[in-house]
Formats: sequence, structure tokens, C-alpha cells
Amino acid sequence: MRMPRNVSPAAAERRSLLLDALLGVLIGILAIVVAAGIGVVGFFGLLCALVLVPWYLIEGGLRRSRRRR
Repeated sequence: MRMPRNVSPAAAERRSLLLDALLGVLIGILAIVVAAGIGVVGFFGLLCALVLVPWYLIEGGLRRSRRRR
């Protein structure tokens, strides 16, 4: 199906505005999906960091205390 060739300037502007609005909505949805994905990954990464960092610190402290003896 082809679009009509003889289009009034007002109709062309409406089509352009509709296309811009649809692209804006799609970009917004994409940004929300990506941000939500980053948020989920960041949340679980933070939990892992909160577990691993103390673990490494305790291990390092134990190694240093064993070397001194």
C-alpha cells in the first residue's frame, strides 16, 4: 500500500508529528527497559559486593595474622 503523493502541507506535518511521537514513545520505552535491566543487575551486584568485600577483608586479615605468628 502506497501513501498518496499529493499531500497537503498540513497532512504532511500531521504525519511527521505522528511519526515523531511514535518514535519518542519507543525511545522512552527502550530507555525504561534498559534502565530497569541495569537497576536489577546493579541491585544484585551490590548484594554480591556486600557479601564478597567483607569475605576478602576477613580472609586477608586471617592471612596476615597467621604470617605474624
